[in-house]
Amino acid sequence: MKANQDQRIPYAVFENEMQLPILDITHPLFKASIDEQAYHLSFLKSARSIESLKKMPGFIRNIFVKMSNVDNSYLGGMRTLLYKLGPDLSRGIKLGLRDKWAVKQTSFMGLRIRLRDLCRLQSKILLARLKEFPERNLCFFNIAGGAAPDSINTLILIQESDPELLKGRKIEINILDIDTYGPDFAKRCIDVLKQPGERFHGLDITLNTIHYDWSGPKALLQMSLERSGWIQLCSSEGGLFEYGSDSDIIENLNHFYTNSPADARVTGSLIFDRAHVNPGYLGFTEFIGVQIRYLGLEGLQRILIQTSWVLEEFHEIDTIYMLFSLKKA
Repeated sequence: MKANQDQRIPYAVFENEMQLPILDITHPLFKASIDEQAYHLSFLKSARSIESLKKMPGFIRNIFVKMSNVDNSYLGGMRTLLYKLGPDLSRGIKLGLRDKWAVKQTSFMGLRIRLRDLCRLQSKILLARLKEFPERNLCFFNIAGGAAPDSINTLILIQESDPELLKGRKIEINILDIDTYGPDFAKRCIDVLKQPGERFHGLDITLNTIHYDWSGPKALLQMSLERSGWIQLCSSEGGLFEYGSDSDIIENLNHFYTNSPADARVTGSLIFDRAHVNPGYLGFTEFIGVQIRYLGLEGLQRILIQTSWVLEEFHEIDTIYMLFSLKKA
């Protein structure tokens, strides 16, 4: 029964009645879509490839940029979700030529590695809290969360580790985003996963969507106050720490700090600084026009000086991404 469930792929409805797989990082097809050695080698080669592309005629370069699917200088939440699914889980979805090409590219494998490793970090943090405080409810605040695959898959990892820890307590995933497509799909995923025979059947899980611009983070104050007795985790994967300004990051951290409990945590991803980032990644993002921040660990620590948060731990992914957790000083 368990083996069959692991192989089955549940689907949720996106817009226009399109059926999309619910991303599960424990599924064999997701695991098979990650080859860390191939990912590392691809960026060793890509610096030379980017230099070659820069020498090509302008119209060919424009075709390549369009193929890379950059929307307004960043990757949108649902398109990012598609690349996180990878080539096997996305098989059967009707995709345009650009997405068919992009989803197979080794360069986007980093999104899947980043998601997997952040979920592992978050589940480790929360497992300790859930075991220590069986009476407390659990709350996620997911800034620029899109379809919230990190929050959903963190719950999946906790359930795989100790399913009893999620029973009998309220669980909330609060997606704070200006996007509506991703959060709407996330809600449909939760609705499917709560059905009989699915992973979250019998669990008290609610998904809320809050229209949120991280330049005006006051909503975090009230929301964390209303859940002051809950276990709280604030996260931003591929969002605030990769695109937000110093002042935006500082304000969000300080607003969350004010009313959150003493054991609250912040997790997220950022990019290495320009001096240390993988040159292939730097060349690729600059070539396709992604306006990303190369914050780096020193940049994060510089920001933390202006908050009451301290770095708890960090994890590097091939000199590109850095995952981290923050705790209260």
